[in-house]
Amino acid sequence: MQSPPMRTVRVACKRYGPGRLPYADKHDIGAGYAAATAALVATVLYATSTSVGAVLFTDGNWIANMVFPLLAIPFVVPAAFLVGVAGWRLLPSYSTTMGIIAGVLGVIATYLVTLILVGTLLTATAALSLSGAEPDAAALFSVGLLSVAFYLTWWITVPVGCLSGLVYVNAVDAPR
Repeated sequence: MQSPPMRTVRVACKRYGPGRLPYADKHDIGAGYAAATAALVATVLYATSTSVGAVLFTDGNWIANMVFPLLAIPFVVPAAFLVGVAGWRLLPSYSTTMGIIAGVLGVIATYLVTLILVGTLLTATAALSLSGAEPDAAALFSVGLLSVAFYLTWWITVPVGCLSGLVYVNAVDAPR
């Protein structure tokens, strides 16, 4: 039996959140939707917080602080979806503690999958002579880019990932 707050979260996810999307009733796809939603929320929160910080504490160059993080969305959200689906298939759990741990592991795995996606794209464009870079330099740049991204964003992605894992395992129907 779920507590009243968890029942409220479960109903809200199904009625207003990603629970309305196709195949969200399958636990692995639902976990992918939850992870993708968390990645989107974390990216928007980071972009918003850095933009507000730029307006309040620097010269006010909020557009760059808003646009550059938002350019990550086409890579981060699909990577998080894939990680969420794979994570639930490998480690299905209905425990609150495992939801939090899965959230942290999912964040780390999302960074790695994003590295593979971005690295493949940049290296392929370099190998095909579309970017003017050498393929090894493009691959090294990808690693550096994701390292800087992790350094700048971990403070928001890890808590959002933990919260997402916690909410998902408590909102999903446990098997009887």
